Amino acid sequence: MKIAYLLENTSLCGGVKVVFEHAQMLSEHGFSVTIFAKGEPPLWYDLRNLKFLSVWRDFADVADALHSFDLVIATFYQQVLELKHASLKLIHFSQGYEADYPFWKEKKNDIEKAYRLPVPKLTISRNVAKVVQERFSQSPCYVPQGIDVRSFPVKEDTIHPVQKVIIVGTWENEIKGIPDAVRGFSLAKKTLPDLFLIRVSTLPLSEEEKTVYTPDEYHTAVNPADMASIYLRADLAVIPSHEGEGFGLPAIEAMACGFPVILTKIHSFLGLGIAKDYAYFVSPSSPNEIAEAIIQVHQRPDLAATLRKRAREVAEGFSLKRTKEHLISAISKLSRHDFSRVQDIDYIYIEREQKEAATEERLLVELSKETFCLGYPYKTIAAEDPFHVSVGDIRNHTDTPYLAISLDNTVFFSKSWIRPLTEALEQGFDLASPVSPDFFEIDMPYYTPLTFNDAAERMTKKHHGQYRQDIPARPYVFLVRKNCLDALPDITLLYDLPKHVKSTFVPASVVHRFGDYYAMKRDDILPYIPYGSKKILDAGCAKGLLGEAIKKQRECEVYGIEINKIAAEEARGRLDAVFCTDIVQAELPFHEDLDAVIFADILEHLIDPRSTLKNARKWLKSDGIVIASIPNAGHYSIVSDLLRGRWDYVPAGLLCITHLRFFTRTSIEELFRKSGYSVITMAPQGWPVHLREDLTQMLSAFLNVKNIGEDVFIPGYYVVAQKSSDHKSF
Repeated sequence: MKIAYLLENTSLCGGVKVVFEHAQMLSEHGFSVTIFAKGEPPLWYDLRNLKFLSVWRDFADVADALHSFDLVIATFYQQVLELKHASLKLIHFSQGYEADYPFWKEKKNDIEKAYRLPVPKLTISRNVAKVVQERFSQSPCYVPQGIDVRSFPVKEDTIHPVQKVIIVGTWENEIKGIPDAVRGFSLAKKTLPDLFLIRVSTLPLSEEEKTVYTPDEYHTAVNPADMASIYLRADLAVIPSHEGEGFGLPAIEAMACGFPVILTKIHSFLGLGIAKDYAYFVSPSSPNEIAEAIIQVHQRPDLAATLRKRAREVAEGFSLKRTKEHLISAISKLSRHDFSRVQDIDYIYIEREQKEAATEERLLVELSKETFCLGYPYKTIAAEDPFHVSVGDIRNHTDTPYLAISLDNTVFFSKSWIRPLTEALEQGFDLASPVSPDFFEIDMPYYTPLTFNDAAERMTKKHHGQYRQDIPARPYVFLVRKNCLDALPDITLLYDLPKHVKSTFVPASVVHRFGDYYAMKRDDILPYIPYGSKKILDAGCAKGLLGEAIKKQRECEVYGIEINKIAAEEARGRLDAVFCTDIVQAELPFHEDLDAVIFADILEHLIDPRSTLKNARKWLKSDGIVIASIPNAGHYSIVSDLLRGRWDYVPAGLLCITHLRFFTRTSIEELFRKSGYSVITMAPQGWPVHLREDLTQMLSAFLNVKNIGEDVFIPGYYVVAQKSSDHKSF
């Protein structure tokens, strides 16, 4: 199992240390654990076999990388809000309920929003577990905190009175209550002038603290491995945290050293043991009670001895072994969680019923479903025509606030498509739809799933928070509020929902619509059709849309070959004749009477394209031509994907699932020459799009060439080739 932890910083503090310890335990158990943190790797903790990646912006920027993990553990409420729509298997690990901290009071609404989300929760604090249960009706997984008791040797019993007092925590952190403890110590020192104060903090000594009392020893940014030796210099620990403290690691560490501890009466400390005889308890925010407690422990050796004994006994119950057992159990339980509930979204995929489907069509539906639901459970409703499905057909299929619906089985979804739509609904829209290149300009070209997601991520950042109600298109994919459906009649078509509710297109959400594989018009081929042509054969004519356009523009006869029976039948209504057969074995009624044979993205699908081209020679006039379009396997998107370890097939495109042969400019020229043709024209498809400088440099270095040629930027070629009279050439 791959697990990612997210950290806001790597500074020395108890909460960060807990994360590192948990990660280490999981790694030792055999899990692959990676720490994503805002900052450099810590110098104070030995990461050993943990992977560490620095994040310099928001965690949403690494959402794509996080998709490869089985669990993503957020350690701060803001991370949960950032990633709630990123379609991750997200865990909220809380060590303290932030809204109870004075420092976070202004963020209370956001904090409550994060805790209300149905994101599974993990905590080391019984107090946090209680808060989440009582305020948000959720049951977190509880993992008791532990320490390596062996690294905290017991301080030898002494007969002299308590003199050295240790207070651990940052003065500036209000939840720690350090000012109360220092003031209490100052008051006690008036009665016991020999008292000695040892302070430990993650920050330098502040001027404000000096005005209350200047410590006799002050340690800052102490390596955790050195804490035991500092504790052993003391006779008494004061841990004065306020309510809201998550766990209070210094309390257990001090108790493990076997000397008296003064704790405040807060849930976290009172929950350390059943009998409350392991510490001297005082009220929070009470310097006077702290002073009295210090004096009592100093003057009563019997009390000090009892506290020493019980403190160590209780601390031994917080062993790392117990923590690890609970942690492994919690992770196992969380991994089985139904994460589709995290987003409060039901995914409903309306699938067109098909009696027969070609390989490309089957793959397209599979990819569409897979990218639509992003790995979460989804419901499929079969329909003869998805665009005729009504509200009544789906009303009983959902019980969540939001409903994601796809009416088009040819849509490929980006990894980040759902998040901007959810944000749109949070802004007050009832229905939000993504954009696609068939009606909205995508300013970064893409040719593979990887480069598509790169382009989509760029659009997400560029158009964040933008909403468009002026786009004259009908949405075929959308996110809608369920309560809007509840108010509509059953007969309302899903396709017509934008007419009835407040809707918008969201440019930050991008999908790609392949469309009907057999209904591509291919108007890009028309310029290569010679005027004056009388008879043309379209090899792989699909539903005949290209041939129909040729007949209208060139006023000639157009014949087709198509192996797909359904497509061939439809093409017969558009062309002069259609032969439903495999072109490789085709015996057609043509003998040197065709002006042209068209192979529009066909040759790469054939086992032996050379034999097919040779066979076509007998159909062509002496000056007849072959017109072909062929994808370029040397295109930068394919090379870039390979450098990133990817080779992803798609239903149509450079890496179509049914491609059997792959060509570059040079191999295309060789193919035609060896098949008995002279290439007249070889034109690039589209305009060459040049890469970012860093990717160009990467390709140059990897391929050991000084300059990348233009061919690497061309997705494919149009080829016009004439029958060659030099038969020896093939």
